[in-house]
Amino acid sequence: MSNESNQTEFKQVLTKKDLFGIAIGMIIGAGVMTLTGIGIGRTGRSVFISYLLATFFALFFAVPAIISSSIARFKGGNYTVWSLTVGEKWCGAWLIILIIGELGICMYAMSFAEYFCALFPQLEPRFVAIAIATVFFVMNFFGINIMAKIENILTVGLVGAIIMFIVCGMPHVKWDTFFSQPDFMLKGVGGVFAGAAFLNYALLGASELITFSAETKNPKKDIPSTIILSTAFVAALFSLLSIVASGVLPVADVIGKPLTLVADVIFPKPLYYAFIVLGALGATATTLNVTVAFITKPFVFASRDGWFPKKMGELHPKYHTPHRWLLVWYIICIVPLALDFSVSQIADLVMFIIYLRTIVYSLSFLKIPKIFPEQWKKSIFYMPNWAFTLLMGSCAAVAAYQLIVNLMNADPKMIMINIVVLIGALIFSVTRYNSGKVKMQPSWEDA
Repeated sequence: MSNESNQTEFKQVLTKKDLFGIAIGMIIGAGVMTLTGIGIGRTGRSVFISYLLATFFALFFAVPAIISSSIARFKGGNYTVWSLTVGEKWCGAWLIILIIGELGICMYAMSFAEYFCALFPQLEPRFVAIAIATVFFVMNFFGINIMAKIENILTVGLVGAIIMFIVCGMPHVKWDTFFSQPDFMLKGVGGVFAGAAFLNYALLGASELITFSAETKNPKKDIPSTIILSTAFVAALFSLLSIVASGVLPVADVIGKPLTLVADVIFPKPLYYAFIVLGALGATATTLNVTVAFITKPFVFASRDGWFPKKMGELHPKYHTPHRWLLVWYIICIVPLALDFSVSQIADLVMFIIYLRTIVYSLSFLKIPKIFPEQWKKSIFYMPNWAFTLLMGSCAAVAAYQLIVNLMNADPKMIMINIVVLIGALIFSVTRYNSGKVKMQPSWEDA
């Protein structure tokens, strides 16, 4: 059981409706505006098949989060599960990788600003980015329930924009040549799978719902089902969207191009601007809002465990929000914006480590039935040991496939950076743990 005396608890206010809106915002980011064009370059008009295949890759990545969230309330999310399965000593490495992976948070604000300034060119993008980041950090300071309500409103507009793109675009698709070679399966069956391995990145995110376990009313029931449903829902939207993105203009014209190119063809000007506002701005706003909300949670419990100063883990007495970590991440977000740093690739610096981490996580997750024997038997995902072993082995294999495919197309410099970051993270983890300052506290409970 949780042992957090003298600490303020998070408010358990999130419903399944809130979780669904949050999950959609997590998955649908500004990346879909550009990743679809890159995916078309890898597989042509069969990109819609790649999106459907990517659904299974994304769900395999989410299996540990799906199963663990059905067993108990893990207040620290994946941080807590990692400490139990992989080992307490290696939590520091997990945290360092998370920090670097999320340093690109400022790019969400900048992406919003770039789209916003396309409508209002007289404004300075940096100031717009700082302003929108400030809005979402302040909003998250006043409570998770406010954040969730705003996220649901933004998500409705975002999904509406994507549906509008699909409905208005389908009549413009050149169906008579859509399935013709060479533009369909541009690089064969292998290209379809390579496209799926790449586009999997556009469908990740829902597994982070486990981070909101401490604030969810019924986490064991609502989080697992929402991860699955939201991922499948967004994948279906993206698959239909990609048919329009690849089928209206010649494939050569849309390879590597944003969706706004096709949107300009299929929409009259008023709807085009509506798509930019609801779609492009909505995608960046929802992603920024959710990232601000979830990124602080693991660090609250990591602070209480001693990986960082314990005072950092205290919540605001009135709003029950991690105000100190919100301030830290606000500074991390706006300083690069204020100084006009180029950080467009920072979040990708640990891409290969994240795949490797998923392999380790999947194999270590085999310990879960032994750690939580009673809870595991009550889980809706309970299965025989052989089936569970096969499932987690499959998850590790899918992550290994993703790692290999992406390594084959990687810049050697990026590979070296990943190796250096991994070594540094491991050194920090071992050094801090062996210092005696880390005293891991249980951060889970039956819910």
